[in-house]
Amino acid sequence: MIAVTRRIAGIAALVVLAATLAGCGDKEPEQRKAFIAFLQTRILDKQGARVPKPSDTEAKSFGVYAEHYAVITGFNAEIDAAMSGPYRISQSMAPRSVQESLERRHDIVAMRDSLSKSVDTMRKTLAATQIRREALRQPADLKPIYTAAYDRSVTAPALAFLATVPVAIEGLTLSLKLADYLDSNRNTVKVSGSNVETKNARTRADVNRMMNEMNVQRQKLSEARQRMRIVFEGK
Repeated sequence: MIAVTRRIAGIAALVVLAATLAGCGDKEPEQRKAFIAFLQTRILDKQGARVPKPSDTEAKSFGVYAEHYAVITGFNAEIDAAMSGPYRISQSMAPRSVQESLERRHDIVAMRDSLSKSVDTMRKTLAATQIRREALRQPADLKPIYTAAYDRSVTAPALAFLATVPVAIEGLTLSLKLADYLDSNRNTVKVSGSNVETKNARTRADVNRMMNEMNVQRQKLSEARQRMRIVFEGK
């Protein structure tokens, strides 16, 4: 009788355990539904490359899919650092005149080198993030929504950054080229602000050509920045 009772108790325990595990497994559809709704309403239904921070309650409701969102937020932290670091500095500290290019050559070299490093870092970060993305296993209904959110918040901003910064680097390079040329011909030129005066026809032609190249590059940079702004802000 005791053996039978123990056997019944053991079976009952297994039934309870199975029910508990089943109950845990049943949470996955709800977690997936909550995650899909978050991606749709908080990212895809909005403009620009938005990566909202979920509340503690929202993050908990994602369950295992919180790790999927961490792939996006992890990249977002990296691109935020790049945008607020070298890129923003280059925007605010770039030379505004030929005179500044001559006087601040070391600063310009440092900005160019810093931007070049940021491009290399962004490429590596994007590649690492894509590897993490490819390792995710997602149900059929989540995958297209996540892919769209990932493209909006990771791929598009990264590509916009990688398309824009090299244009800024080229602009700084042209500025340095002009500064070096003027410095090597300082006995035949007079610089005041953005005006360059010289009585030497060959020097005047060279300076005009380089300044025209810089003007074309500024226009390219302005257009690239506009395209990047649309990606980030959606306007």
